[in-house]
Amino acid sequence: MTVTQINIILGLGILLFAGTIWLVLIRTEKKTAISKAEVLLQNLSQMWIKNGKVNIADLAPLWRDEQVPEIVEEVSIEFQNVRIQQFYNKHIRPLRHASQQQVVCRDLLSLLDTEGQCPSVVNVSRDIEASWDSNTYTLLGQTNLIDHSLNVAEQVIRLLQESETGYLMPDTIIAALSHDLGKLPSIRGHLYSLGEHPLAAGRILVGLQSFKYLPLKEEILQAVKFHHKQPQELLGKTLKRADQLARQQELEQAQERLQPLEKPPKWHNEAKAQDGIFDEKPEAKKKVTVPKLINLPWLDTHALLKDMRPYINKLEGRRFTAFSMPNGFVYFMPKILEVIAKKQAEQAGVLDVVSMEKEEMREVLLSIVHRLRQEDVIANGLLQNNYFGAYFTVTMKSGTTMNGYYTPCHAEAFDSIAVMEDAKSGILLDVVSVESVHEEKQA
Repeated sequence: MTVTQINIILGLGILLFAGTIWLVLIRTEKKTAISKAEVLLQNLSQMWIKNGKVNIADLAPLWRDEQVPEIVEEVSIEFQNVRIQQFYNKHIRPLRHASQQQVVCRDLLSLLDTEGQCPSVVNVSRDIEASWDSNTYTLLGQTNLIDHSLNVAEQVIRLLQESETGYLMPDTIIAALSHDLGKLPSIRGHLYSLGEHPLAAGRILVGLQSFKYLPLKEEILQAVKFHHKQPQELLGKTLKRADQLARQQELEQAQERLQPLEKPPKWHNEAKAQDGIFDEKPEAKKKVTVPKLINLPWLDTHALLKDMRPYINKLEGRRFTAFSMPNGFVYFMPKILEVIAKKQAEQAGVLDVVSMEKEEMREVLLSIVHRLRQEDVIANGLLQNNYFGAYFTVTMKSGTTMNGYYTPCHAEAFDSIAVMEDAKSGILLDVVSVESVHEEKQA
């Protein structure tokens, strides 16, 4: 063997040895990198509870470079809306164990703080909310988007606490705060016009940089998009139920604000009102002025009935303020009496009636109804004395119900019941029954 051949063999041996050492070092480095990968216990527990097992393929996305940043700095933030600030301090700031969800919640609350004073209902005919009856739509329209979103979030928190599924709390709060963002004025576009505000809300979520890092982002998106339909996951089902409970709460609060009480209300402690005093709470007393009958020399009841007639079964979109029933009764919202009465008073030069506050107007309405009772216009069997209206439950063909505050009248005072029934259209054709609400529910 020549010297040249020996040198070649030695060179190849040295290269082989160096290559082996290099491969060992590379593999050691990879193992070290993998051993340093961290998976948040919160994310791991969610997978385990949901599936009963954890696959390595499911864990992989949790430690990829594009996932949740390791450190999220706590930011001191102040909102203009007082209720948003209170909600943030109580429920969002403590989310240290879910720091990325905290960032998303801050972004969502900032959006609501900027534009959330808009109505929480949609005025597009194709939207599911347009199927509500007119009174429900009007009452719920008094709740703005900020309050509705926070109401739903608070219901979510309560439901999850009661069911001991708090591990879903941060992600479901995100769904609650974002589920109706498609109603924000600045983003109303094609989807909104199609009646798809849930899909528009989903687009807002996807556009948030902070949202992209959430492990359950797809489940949150599905919950938001299907909150008016049939969600399959627990997160989505919780959101839908919370939305329904919040709407019921808002409807009851709106009815309480609008209800023109002619007598002191009955409170939960069932204390009896005496001499204008009633117990609102055991530790507090509140004085209520009971309205009295007053003289209305300017009132023309014949003209009043004539002016009330055009309101019966008149639809404005899906809204109505008076409707007839085949059994011979007509139900008017008391607001109609107020509008017509103020018009008559203005024509008679009685301007103090035109500018009356709500409390004073109650006496006018009570006195108008008293006059109509004397002319046998009021359906006395449906309306107690000393009241100008009562709550009634209206049932639709679909089985849905709503409570409305109406003044019930005999149909013959206005026209033939057959003529009025023939004039019905749209949603009015779906009304199947009207029943008086129990007295305790009117308080």
